[in-house]
Amino acid sequence: MSLLYTILFEFINFILPLGKFFKSAKIKAFVEGRLDELTFNLPLKTGRRYWFHCASLGEFEQAKPIIESLKESENHCSIIITFFSPSGHLYSKDYQLADAIIYLPIDTEKNAKNLIQQINPDAVFFVKYELWFHVLNQLFKHQIPTYLVSAVFRKNQFLFTFFGKFIFNLLPKFKQIFLQDNISYNLLKNKGLSNIQITGDTRYDRVIARSKNLILNNTLETFKNQKSLLILGSSWPEEEQLIKTYLDNHPLFDFKIIIAPHDISNQHIQDLIEQFKSFSPIQYSQLINDIPQTNLLILDTIGHLASAYYYADFAIIGGGFGRGLHNILEPLAFDVPVIFGPNTSKYPEAKMAIDAQVGFQISNYQTFEHQFNLLQKNKEKGKQKQFININAGASQKILMALSHH
Repeated sequence: MSLLYTILFEFINFILPLGKFFKSAKIKAFVEGRLDELTFNLPLKTGRRYWFHCASLGEFEQAKPIIESLKESENHCSIIITFFSPSGHLYSKDYQLADAIIYLPIDTEKNAKNLIQQINPDAVFFVKYELWFHVLNQLFKHQIPTYLVSAVFRKNQFLFTFFGKFIFNLLPKFKQIFLQDNISYNLLKNKGLSNIQITGDTRYDRVIARSKNLILNNTLETFKNQKSLLILGSSWPEEEQLIKTYLDNHPLFDFKIIIAPHDISNQHIQDLIEQFKSFSPIQYSQLINDIPQTNLLILDTIGHLASAYYYADFAIIGGGFGRGLHNILEPLAFDVPVIFGPNTSKYPEAKMAIDAQVGFQISNYQTFEHQFNLLQKNKEKGKQKQFININAGASQKILMALSHH
């Protein structure tokens, strides 16, 4: 199967320049970024160099606590970050602790050799579960210590099938695999792996740090105006329709709403304005001084959502109806209960939140209405922060283990 993998990725690499002609902005960014970075302009290596690979923004948030701790303990170390997705690359390029942020090239043997030669890392960290065959093969061939952090495994994953065995066979070669949960640990242990350790999810540490370094937003505070506030965080159309139906059924609602859509393209923002026009929505990016009298604000910018949760009383988190659940830990760190859709099997934090009664899973409008009404009647504070604090500490456990390797 590794031969078929190699042929496929060699072909993708060959036809990559054709991607420039696609209309999709995301595909064009995926292609053009990689073509622009065929030769990397990396800073001169002076101290130890650590390379972190993240699929996208979610994995980057998991990497940050480790990066920050390494920088704190080793002033002269350098950090190189690679991304697979354009969104991860685009929205992280101003991260000040990184010495370089680049795209991961298409996974061919030649590209992998070139990448590793240019980065010349002393240790490598893959985040969560994105595993690239040729890159890992070259790292192991050169005996570069390589770690998998905040990893999650499920028995129905590709690498546990006959066709994915060539990827699974790479797992024992990691220096250490740091796992989020018992399910992942038992699965790998039963497969014969010994280089495994449960440390938890580093995002708990990340959201605690962000909540302590909050930059207050006077605009959002004025909009809230001491009323209850519901935030739709990283919402998709399914969550947006839920709240639209709720408002239609409860026209005398007395709380404020912020919709922070996953898709902030002009077209989707205009669609939202049309969908909620009877509620006179306003756009965050259009506000200057005075805030119009309205109960509905559309957060159409990047970078404001995490701090917006500070003002929230309830949150609906997007992606749970099929596209992948977004970050539920950010609102929980601000003591905000969260509601999300049913597709959560890939997200251990969702099950943990449900068990702790700080997260609430819904399957349709009726279950949402029931749950949201209950939360409005019982605004219990403290449980959410406690949940975050209990599950924090993964970063220090990982760093402690690294110090012994």
